Amino acid sequence: MAATEPTRTVVNETPVVLDLESETPLVYALRNDLGLYGVRQGCSVGECGSCVVLVEGRAERSCQLPVSAVAGRRVTTPEGLGTPDRPHPVQQAFLDEQAAQCGYCINGIIMTTAGLLGVDGAEAHAAGNGAAGNGAVGTGRPVVDEEQIQAALAEHVCRCGTHHRILRAIRRLAGQEQPAPLPPVQPDGAAAGGPAANGSAATGATGANGSAGLPTPGAAVRTGDLPGPLRDARQVEDWIRPLPDGRIEVRTGRVEFGQGIRTALAQLVAGELEVPLDQIVVRSAATDLTPDEGYTAGSNSLEVGGAVVGRAAAAFRRLRAAGLPPTGPVLPEDLPRWGGGPVGEAAPRDDLRAKLTGSAAYAHDLAFPGMLYARALLPPSYDARLVELDEEATRAMPGVEAVVRDGRLVLVVAVREEIAVRAVRRLARDARWQEPATEWEPSAEPPVLAPVVEDVGVPEALLAGRRVRASYAKPYEAHASIAPSSATAVVQPDGITVWCHNQGVYPLRRELAALLGEDESRLTVRHVDGPGGYGHNGADDAAGFAVMAARAVPGRPVRFNYFVQDEFGWEPYATAMSADLEASLDDDGRVLGWRHRIYTGAHGMRPTGSGDRLVVSWLRAGGAERPWAGGGEGGVRSAEPIYQFGAREVVGEYTRGALRTSSLRSLGGYFNTFAMESFMDELAEEAGVDPVEFRLAHLRDERARAVLETAAEHAAWQPRVGPSGRGRGVAVGRYKGSKAYVAHVIDVEVDTDTGAVAVRRVVTVCDAGVVINPDGLRNQIEGGILQGLSRALHEEVRHGPGGIQSRDWTTYPVLRFAEVPQLDVVLLDRPGLPPLGAGEASTPPTPAALANAVDDAVGIRIRSLPLTPERLRARLEDMTEGELSRVLV
Repeated sequence: MAATEPTRTVVNETPVVLDLESETPLVYALRNDLGLYGVRQGCSVGECGSCVVLVEGRAERSCQLPVSAVAGRRVTTPEGLGTPDRPHPVQQAFLDEQAAQCGYCINGIIMTTAGLLGVDGAEAHAAGNGAAGNGAVGTGRPVVDEEQIQAALAEHVCRCGTHHRILRAIRRLAGQEQPAPLPPVQPDGAAAGGPAANGSAATGATGANGSAGLPTPGAAVRTGDLPGPLRDARQVEDWIRPLPDGRIEVRTGRVEFGQGIRTALAQLVAGELEVPLDQIVVRSAATDLTPDEGYTAGSNSLEVGGAVVGRAAAAFRRLRAAGLPPTGPVLPEDLPRWGGGPVGEAAPRDDLRAKLTGSAAYAHDLAFPGMLYARALLPPSYDARLVELDEEATRAMPGVEAVVRDGRLVLVVAVREEIAVRAVRRLARDARWQEPATEWEPSAEPPVLAPVVEDVGVPEALLAGRRVRASYAKPYEAHASIAPSSATAVVQPDGITVWCHNQGVYPLRRELAALLGEDESRLTVRHVDGPGGYGHNGADDAAGFAVMAARAVPGRPVRFNYFVQDEFGWEPYATAMSADLEASLDDDGRVLGWRHRIYTGAHGMRPTGSGDRLVVSWLRAGGAERPWAGGGEGGVRSAEPIYQFGAREVVGEYTRGALRTSSLRSLGGYFNTFAMESFMDELAEEAGVDPVEFRLAHLRDERARAVLETAAEHAAWQPRVGPSGRGRGVAVGRYKGSKAYVAHVIDVEVDTDTGAVAVRRVVTVCDAGVVINPDGLRNQIEGGILQGLSRALHEEVRHGPGGIQSRDWTTYPVLRFAEVPQLDVVLLDRPGLPPLGAGEASTPPTPAALANAVDDAVGIRIRSLPLTPERLRARLEDMTEGELSRVLV
């Protein structure tokens, strides 16, 4: 190591001497030397804002400050503001608003807020970590205006979509008045024209043309109706057991990544067992502790995972009532009541108090004795070949424990994180890569067809009336998690243990076992919370890198972190998609025939146990070819219309694209709903009918009608045909045809000089069955809306010769705080009915409602995402004479 020199500073009012190289980034010193993990390590390039601390009361990004810059100065971290027991008023305001999902970005925003409001770390410390500073905190006197708030947050990134909760917390601290929200829950689902809580024949799952019904509460079930996980782990004690201290432990195979599943499951079990909520302890997935529930994905956490623990709780209750020990099989008649106790209450998340006051809470914060740190040198593109690398000079660097070289796989393991970073940069400086002579060529394999519905008589129906055609498209998109993925592994004589924040510990264990040639029984995978992943991001890959690094230093725990640029360049993206839609209308404006052809890549490439799904498997000498999953349900998800049409034909056509792809929030449902709901607006105009009226005329499902009618009512929808200049758009959908129902009305303004689209308000109505936790459900719905807006307005992975060009939030823009609209979310409660998956339900209708609003504002129909000013202008220039006749600018 280079010579160190002592830096004397004051951290959280405690004098500290940092005996480090003067250029060591402050974030590493605070976290790895002082154990202040409330300073979250994010992008490390100064773009995300997760690592903000106060230096002499001023918000600074600790990843961009060398330790020498704080010599003789006072540094305040989240731990210096408050504690879980005594949060500072700024922290408490965020807790009161539940202004977090994954929570990873929030501490940095809290510190920026503290600096904005003049909070003094010394005052907070002197008052015992709970005092207000000067300024508006606790006084109700505004000292900052909206412009100052937006300026302070301009360089902060939130990916989960809690922006407006964050803004609400800050505005409250600043003494600003808040607009009164709409009622969060509409009891019994009694919407305008909507059904009662249960009893309507059309209250259930949408089958062909939306006809089938849900089972009524208490309906008899067969043995085969036991959810899959309960058939594999049938015993009550596999899921629920009493603890020695009198509390009750719930063991779930589901994992927490910001959706609040631990709290919701605790509420459900507490309601079943009629015990206080604080008596329930929920353990997250680990292969040595919990049953195998596969992946936490597909909006199944509460709908399926809740049904499993709910039945186990019902069995526990039955046994307890009979005076028997709570052991034995769960029986088919053990049905949850979906109510009682804390069910329906807005219980605060049990994990946020620790996360928002600075506790170590994430995979990135794991610290074990003897910890080592690993980073990777990755190729600049998928097929670049490593032709020259100076390993020996790097091996000789003080503090470097190992350099792993296996084909194109290059890893550095070091005693300090910053040494691993410098070592990889040194390798990168001298490495020489050779790109393939030819660019990637499309696969010669024939496409894989995936029929969804193929009614008889579609060609004839399409010829029988007025024919309308349109084509739609979307680009590749990234998960772009707020922090690069991280995992820790240790290789010991009795086996390998991995800690990571992926979404399925058992599938990952199978994949790692196949990759390493090990028996599964020798691997243990434990979930630790992480930044929001929104599907299959780089978390599984991080585990693979961590294990390969740990094999080089047996007995020592190794924490691997991606560089942000590398995860952007190698993560599994959401595939590009396109679609051709065609329909015919009769003289009354009814749809006679409907054809929807989808062109898509793969949406499901998660680890399965094949040994070829992780990046390390492709980089090793003689490694696997990058696989392709072919067809599947993901590309045609949500493509079956929820409407009553005549003859319908919906088919997906899967081809292999240029980039690695897998699942991103809502998979193909996002694009398919965009295409279908945009086309519904186009058909409504062709039929001379208002868009809401046109949809209702084709809807039989009463629950779908209820969310649409309620949204129109709360938004004060004004009927129209074609563009009105008001800038209002509508869309409705049911994710996967079986999850929650959602309808949006979006209001926009379009700058006719620049083409910029500003979203002003979103009114959303959701029916997710019985509401277990109304605030948790609202948080998920709000996050899905804002993430949908971000994708629809900005997101596009750019790539070309030499690989991926979108490598950070400058080259991959996302939604910022200044763009956040007013969100009004209404929940239609269905007491007694099972909950419906809602985590992804609000995202798919968002781009369609947005595009429909833009068309209503200016008469320009955008059929390709994202809706950037450049695309708006290009569309205007490319219009036919007929299209130009309806333009309002």
